[in-house]
Amino acid sequence: MKPATFEPVTRRTVSAEIRNRLVSAITDRELAPGTMLDSERVLCEKFGVARTTIREAIQGLISAGFLEYRGNRLIVVEHLPDITFTGSGLRVDDRKHFVRQLFEVRRVLEPQIAVLAAERATDVDRHAIMILASSRPDTLDEFRTIDRKFHSLISHACGNKLLDEIHAKTLGSLFGSEDFQSLLYAEANRAEVDDIICSASAAHQLIADAIVAKQKKKTNAAVIAHLADVERRMIERLV
Repeated sequence: MKPATFEPVTRRTVSAEIRNRLVSAITDRELAPGTMLDSERVLCEKFGVARTTIREAIQGLISAGFLEYRGNRLIVVEHLPDITFTGSGLRVDDRKHFVRQLFEVRRVLEPQIAVLAAERATDVDRHAIMILASSRPDTLDEFRTIDRKFHSLISHACGNKLLDEIHAKTLGSLFGSEDFQSLLYAEANRAEVDDIICSASAAHQLIADAIVAKQKKKTNAAVIAHLADVERRMIERLV
């Protein structure tokens, strides 16, 4: 008889479980939109874990669009029902197949959203987009926060509330996927992820410059090139 084998339990495994429980509470409306999340200290006591683990779980929820900061408070965001992929042909064990589907969605939505933003963004929107584009993150978690805020700002600036909502909530669910995160956080991928962060930050600057200059064709081309580059790097180089 073969001996039983077990996957090692890591802090990230625990933080993912906490994140999943909080997501369930949000989607089941136990934590309603607009609710202020408990402090880190209170959450540590409730879950019986260290503060670092709670912070990792919260960061995942912010990246996925379930929570956002309003001042110093973490607030539950209005959220569509979870998007599931089991009925759409997605092979859950094929992470790169998932990434391809993710970028397919982004290619459909984001270039046109950015073009509308170049046309309709207010001066305040353009300033905020430029400020975020000039941010240079030191860590993957910082980059994921900046990346989501950057694309969310562009979506908000497009002037179409329905399109903004579809973009924010759909991509929030996608980016919260364990498949996507497992690629980003794998130790073997650290150097390549650092390179992706560097190239994506430069691409954000090009996109912001085009939007601020109200150059719709350049905006469209910059977004398409950015998505193609990140997709290529994730599919070809990450393991």
